[in-house]
Amino acid sequence: MLIVVLAGVPLAVFMVFAAGLLALPVVARLAALLLVAGLFGLLLWTLLATQYSIDANTLTVRSGPFRWVIDLARIESVTATRDARSGPALSLDRLCICYDGGRQILISPLDQEAFLRNLEQSRRRCLGVEQSA
Repeated sequence: MLIVVLAGVPLAVFMVFAAGLLALPVVARLAALLLVAGLFGLLLWTLLATQYSIDANTLTVRSGPFRWVIDLARIESVTATRDARSGPALSLDRLCICYDGGRQILISPLDQEAFLRNLEQSRRRCLGVEQSA
């Protein structure tokens, strides 16, 4: 649902904006269309290229041209939230990851339980904590 809103609002704005474009000179019209197309492309890129990956020592969050690399050893807490603040999360069912003494990032993996298990296992290995059998 959040994706529909995020994609629909710029489209509606563009439609209203397009009506006013007809009154502009051709060069200004072209410049405005390129600007809007660029912004829409950035939004689409961000929506389609949001992903989270965990390797031996880091959690990498990618969202379009933006990237965060978080050292697993510096993660202080992970809590479920429905916080609507901006972040690389495509749903309101989010995880708030606190790290580096107060920094936060909001993410929304499709399978939160599997993501949390994988994150915890990777953190334990990274920190050298014994895993129970």
